[in-house]
Amino acid sequence: MDVRIRNVEPGETRAFIGAIEASFSGQLDEAELAVELSVFEVDRALAAVDGDRIVGGAGACTLAVSVPGAEIPVAGITEVGVLPTHRRRGILTALMRRQMDDLRERGEVLAALWASEGSIYGRFGYAPAVPAAELSIARARSAFATSQSPSGTIRLVDKERALEAMTSPFEALRRVQPGMIARSPAWWAAAFSDPESWRDGGGELMYAVHEDGEVDGYVAYRVVHRWQQGSGNVLRIHELVAPTDSAYADLWRFCLDVDLVETIEARLRPVDEPLAHMLADPRALGVRLRDSLWLRPVDVATALAGRRYAAEGSLVLDVADDFCPWNAGIYVLEATRADSACARREGSPDLSLSVAELGAAFLGGTRPSSLARAGRVREHTPGALALADAMFGWTRAPWCPNHF
Repeated sequence: MDVRIRNVEPGETRAFIGAIEASFSGQLDEAELAVELSVFEVDRALAAVDGDRIVGGAGACTLAVSVPGAEIPVAGITEVGVLPTHRRRGILTALMRRQMDDLRERGEVLAALWASEGSIYGRFGYAPAVPAAELSIARARSAFATSQSPSGTIRLVDKERALEAMTSPFEALRRVQPGMIARSPAWWAAAFSDPESWRDGGGELMYAVHEDGEVDGYVAYRVVHRWQQGSGNVLRIHELVAPTDSAYADLWRFCLDVDLVETIEARLRPVDEPLAHMLADPRALGVRLRDSLWLRPVDVATALAGRRYAAEGSLVLDVADDFCPWNAGIYVLEATRADSACARREGSPDLSLSVAELGAAFLGGTRPSSLARAGRVREHTPGALALADAMFGWTRAPWCPNHF
């Protein structure tokens, strides 16, 4: 292959981003490009170069993800693509190989991404770890099963005040919610940048905060007006965060009661959303499941030791990893309610699995026994799957509300 993989130079940022967008048959306007540049880490970007042209690339963001009982640094893999003129030449594999070696050298133990296609990243050891729900409900059928008295007050605020108020409830939820990504000021601004090309026919984002002595929840939403089409308006929830049950109920009731709206939609919600159990007519809620965040352990032992476990126990795991052979081997995972440890060892395993299955189960979103029924985990010691289910499970299903 005559294509070289090298680091992106600071002066090549626009050319790099342009090449990646072209690989998706698109291009960014100036507003979208400004958002990309605000969080772009040029020193972590790799370019595939043919002659003097960038024909593909892969980037990474320095992030941190909430895991059960803890937080772990994670490389957020982004800006990955190859031009249509250069596909099927092994360029993506070369980019992933170089990137994974770089992550290992940096000491990062997890990598995460949002997959553009479901069949691409499994061969590099990634697996869907965070399921997401797309919700739709008709306002006319949104009554709650039990009467509700508001726990606080809700007020509309402008974007500047919202960005000041939202960080506290977001952090409160992130401390207990696996899958959430920490946000720097730049990432907060990017998450709510709201260029017109991202609105999908809707208006600007509106912001409502819930207060019960202090701000303890918020919702950002937009309304898609369909006056001329003869169908009702749609309220689309961009992000609803509430660390308390009372703020959660009040904010959903607010969204469901906005006048001149026929349908309420939310495209990226937790799969264990309590709303389904709050409605008088559960069938009124339309739910479509999809994948969101994919994970891949870069350092198996450090990753497994970095989270807490819901049950005490000891498991011996035989882990296969063809793409990152430094991970392959037998590990003993020992967990108490307060601590965990993982190290290599010799001996007979309780379970055999690949690094992808570890990624799928890591945040508690996929049961190891489900993977076993799919033929992807093998049990050697009777009862080991049941123990793995109990250990890796968590009180909350993982949720990741923001793309990168």
